[in-house]
Amino acid sequence: MRPKGSVINEICSLYDRLSDGERKIADFVLAHQGDIPAMTTREIATASETSAATVSRFVRHVGYESFTSLRAAVKREVADAPGTADPGVISVESPRASLETILQTKNRELFDTMNLVDEDELVKAVRLVQRSSSIEFAAVGNSIPAALSASFLLAQMGIRCACAPTTEAMMLSTLSLRSSDLLIFISKSGHSKRLNSMMDNAISAGTPTIVITNIPDSPLARRATCVLHAATHDKALNSDMPFSHNSINYIVEVIFLMLCSDMPNAKDHAGIIWKALGEDKGVEEEVF
Repeated sequence: MRPKGSVINEICSLYDRLSDGERKIADFVLAHQGDIPAMTTREIATASETSAATVSRFVRHVGYESFTSLRAAVKREVADAPGTADPGVISVESPRASLETILQTKNRELFDTMNLVDEDELVKAVRLVQRSSSIEFAAVGNSIPAALSASFLLAQMGIRCACAPTTEAMMLSTLSLRSSDLLIFISKSGHSKRLNSMMDNAISAGTPTIVITNIPDSPLARRATCVLHAATHDKALNSDMPFSHNSINYIVEVIFLMLCSDMPNAKDHAGIIWKALGEDKGVEEEVF
């Protein structure tokens, strides 16, 4: 059984698969996290304009046997997590309050991600990167910039990386994969048909794969060599659309820094980078 994230992460991960009534409850829980430990099923049903039966279905849908167990989990998380329990104001008229609200939510998302990432899978991912002759990145939509950034970050270490600018070009790249290569997917949902087609190509070529995702039981993740589970709290800030790769970037940076600590020539590569790019950055001599 996969590790369970915080109640908020489970709600945000499953939000798009909830019924309309369950989404009303989800919206209420996300907006009033600090109040939930003191409320009853009927009180939440009334406040969210649903029914006690819908609350019970919602509780089971997000992975809890009873409302009592969900309520206890929320109480525990409110006490343990950094920042205040409930989201505050996000408004152009309240810039300071907006900054604080978003910071608190992001802090809790990273805290959740730290607890969700399996340590053995993390080490496995680092070893796969170290053993690969070259790395390809794959993503769709607004995950493509995150994949490009990850590719550039690892390339600074002298690792041969490539990230095509479009999903179509990524698809073509996977047609020439070898068993000595590595394919890294960045996919919040793990349900993209195009990414799953790329996974088909990687499996056919015997190429190991890493999937960094918010949904570790998604079709893409279930076929991966290695899965890194990132939390998502997007819906706690904006229920209309996913927008952040904060936790995925955190995992990529952890891999980068672990590689730096384990690669004896990492400092030499940094010196080469600064020699090549130092003038553009206002540095006249090598840093190292």
